[in-house]
Amino acid sequence: MNKKKKIHPCLKILGLLFVVFMALFIASQSGYYESEVRDKVIVTEEKIKEFESLVQNGKTIDINTFLDNEREDYRSGMSNLGDNLTSSIASVVSVGMDVMTDILKSLF
Repeated sequence: MNKKKKIHPCLKILGLLFVVFMALFIASQSGYYESEVRDKVIVTEEKIKEFESLVQNGKTIDINTFLDNEREDYRSGMSNLGDNLTSSIASVVSVGMDVMTDILKSLF
């Protein structure tokens, strides 16, 4: 009697792609990757002592000489594609919202 309406497979795929897009967008915009990298800056004891001696002697200090920033890049082509796609869609949506705002301002 009550026949359940089946969802078309294309709509399922579109919904799945939307969920993946939103996950990538949120991860990119929240700065999760950058915060993980920032928390892992390694400064050795020997570099700390060298830094303190330079400060005591009043010499010019370049902080980059004391940081160990050599890390492997674990990003893949898919993550770069996701970031680029997210940025592109975000810019299109932003421009679209600006246009809509201008249209609404002109109407009122």
